[in-house]
Amino acid sequence: MKRLVLRWIVGYDELNNRIYRRQTINVDDSFTQENAQTVVDILDKYSKYVCESAQVVTTEEVGDII
Repeated sequence: MKRLVLRWIVGYDELNNRIYRRQTINVDDSFTQENAQTVVDILDKYSKYVCESAQVVTTEEVGDII
């Protein structure tokens, strides 16, 4: 299973520190870094926020845990 994790700059506090929002999107196992860049470019274009970072995260089962 893969996820695209985005970190958006959504504003600034009274000390001018960035305020972040994290967004996670489940994606297909065939999702690539190139796909991620395309999605980020499209979302960044139509969002009022700035995407600071994006990561493709792969999760794998490690077995039965009791």
